[in-house]
Amino acid sequence: MNKKGKHAQKRKIKINFKIFITRIIILLMIIGSVIYFITKNKAGTHNQENDKQAQESIETSAQDISIEEAKDNEEKIIEETIDTEVEQLINKIQSDNYLDESNFYFFYYNMDKKKYYFYNENAYFTAASTIKVPVAMLYYDKINEGKLNLSDTIVYKSGDYEAGDGSTAANYSVGDSIPISYLLEQTIVNSDNTALNILVHNLGYRQCKEEITKYTDIELSDEFYTSNIANAEYYYDVLQYLYQNTDRYSQLIDYMKKSSGGAYLKENLPQYDVAHKYGSYDGYVHDYGIIYGQDTYLIGVFTKGISEASDLIAHIGEQVVECVENEKTDEIV
Repeated sequence: MNKKGKHAQKRKIKINFKIFITRIIILLMIIGSVIYFITKNKAGTHNQENDKQAQESIETSAQDISIEEAKDNEEKIIEETIDTEVEQLINKIQSDNYLDESNFYFFYYNMDKKKYYFYNENAYFTAASTIKVPVAMLYYDKINEGKLNLSDTIVYKSGDYEAGDGSTAANYSVGDSIPISYLLEQTIVNSDNTALNILVHNLGYRQCKEEITKYTDIELSDEFYTSNIANAEYYYDVLQYLYQNTDRYSQLIDYMKKSSGGAYLKENLPQYDVAHKYGSYDGYVHDYGIIYGQDTYLIGVFTKGISEASDLIAHIGEQVVECVENEKTDEIV
């Protein structure tokens, strides 16, 4: 009885122990699950907070960058203004040399500072050889567009000859085929009138004049299309177009730097590269070009019936550059 009861008690204890262990395991699983979910929720909340903080940080940084970019853009935007120093200088030169609207035309533009001064820019004058630059630009456009090649030739016709500098008439005879590359170089470097005429007559005079109007937005007079006249505003636009498309006209600009052998705008500025084109005919003496100084300047001086005009042009170019660059030096100091 007691034996039976003793075994019965041990068995009972054994059964209770298994149940206890099972319950402990279940309880631990429940506790583990609760801890896992609590931890996960806390982590999720923490991550959300971190994500929110990160997003706010990104937005703040982006806002800061946008503000900085806006400030930078404001600094980069330079409004065009009249250069009063150059204006005063030109007024004095006019007074000293009896220059007025009947015999003087001028433009100045600082490409870096966007400062300018124009005088009598809408009045027309005989263009002389200054027309050679837009004609050359027109040919380089056709070459860049694949319509022509530098190696292509044009026949030299009897009506093309004109006295002047250059070697076209000396090296070729009427009826010869002359490479476009040679004609362009002679036209700009040596201001060869015969080379220019061959280029112009190849296209047709009227068509050529119509096509070179694409370098400006101004409305030109009817006479522009039938005779060799222009104004300072037209040549300012031509230089702007040339400068803004330097890659397309790099060879032309190199030729312009070689032009004139150091006279006109170049004469008193040997320390700088000057890409320019002068012209002289029947009392009209002009020069206009790009001066690569401390800044880059577009300058055009056009005169009518002025004695020693080439020296005056050289003087004006020098004085304008010195005026601007002395002002820059003062600002730095």
